[in-house]
Amino acid sequence: MPKTSLQAAWSIINDSYKTDMVFVYPPHVIAIAALFLSRVIDQGNQSDAEAQQWYADLNVDMTDVLQVVNELLAVYETWSGYVDDNMPDLVSRYIADIAAS
Repeated sequence: MPKTSLQAAWSIINDSYKTDMVFVYPPHVIAIAALFLSRVIDQGNQSDAEAQQWYADLNVDMTDVLQVVNELLAVYETWSGYVDDNMPDLVSRYIADIAAS
């Protein structure tokens, strides 16, 4: 695996710590999902047959891995729509709502 793919996998794993998935899924499932996503990002230097065999040899429920992949993609989609400019207004309204109740 190229160094750039490994770095991408580590970045994905670090991002997973900003979610609750670290409490839901075992670490090895998150790691495999990160490797899967980093391979997709790198557009696969490994042949598809080699990659499929590697995942088959892992003896891991790929349903769990794909659930983690989907959750990570949802997190990235949410983060892409995040606009920091709205945050002060949202916090002010939240505090006002708390004070009013």
